[in-house]
Amino acid sequence: MTENNKNNLTSVDKKMLDVLKALQKGADLPKPFGTEIYLFRTYIAGTQYYSAKDNIENIKEKDFLIFQREPENPHDSKAIAVMDLNSNKLGYIPRSENNVISNLMDAGKNIYGIITNKKCTEDYINIEIKVFMRDY
Repeated sequence: MTENNKNNLTSVDKKMLDVLKALQKGADLPKPFGTEIYLFRTYIAGTQYYSAKDNIENIKEKDFLIFQREPENPHDSKAIAVMDLNSNKLGYIPRSENNVISNLMDAGKNIYGIITNKKCTEDYINIEIKVFMRDY
């Protein structure tokens, strides 16, 4: 990721990132007063332009994904980048589905994804995900 792109990203909640990494490793964490809310199913747009094509062997079903807002994105002020837990950008939430999520993220809500399916061809990578909100 270029230095310029890093400046356009709002930061990921570090505590949420730690929780997702622990859950991905199989930890059984206490759930104090928290609720996981399923929002919808979608796919990652633009995978052919980002590290999804380089990391496709490491991308697995049930992997957690983090989202970062890019309010300064010149193509979409509601843009939400989708990244793996190592901060590799895989693509974006589709523009047609990012309005509500971007508003929730801007209000401080923890939004994340889980990979449900992946299909690859020579020219195309389709990564389907479920989007969740963790409310405390």
